[in-house]
Amino acid sequence: GCGPRWTTRLWSIENWANLARKLIASGCQVVLLGGEQEDERNKQIALESGATYFGYFSLPQFINLIDQMTLVVTQVTMGMHLTLGLQKKIVLMNTIFNPHEFDLFGNGEIVGPTKACKCFYRGSCVDGESCMATITPSAIYEAVNRWV
Repeated sequence: GCGPRWTTRLWSIENWANLARKLIASGCQVVLLGGEQEDERNKQIALESGATYFGYFSLPQFINLIDQMTLVVTQVTMGMHLTLGLQKKIVLMNTIFNPHEFDLFGNGEIVGPTKACKCFYRGSCVDGESCMATITPSAIYEAVNRWV
């Protein structure tokens, strides 16, 4: 998810489901995480992919779930901050923020769009299509495989 402020960071349900299927097929256990705003999306992704979704929880329980993960795939979200704070491996999808603002502390990599993003720090895309659409499930899958 991305919340209502930064919708340019929203990756499609189809992309999340495709990524989950690829990871599951390669032997990974995929667990979907998120808050109340992501609940319906996560239910749909789980249905389409076979990923595990336990629902949404309080912040302490959310932190505990992240701490049990080997690697977290996320956009620039609270989940990213918690993942980094817990020193977990991370594959970070980034479009609208300057990638040089992030230090993953040697625990992962940033995957950006294949086209130049002009929507820095914006909640809507100036071109009509979010740069997130150019980040493919295959690109994220390859990044995950480099870190697990």
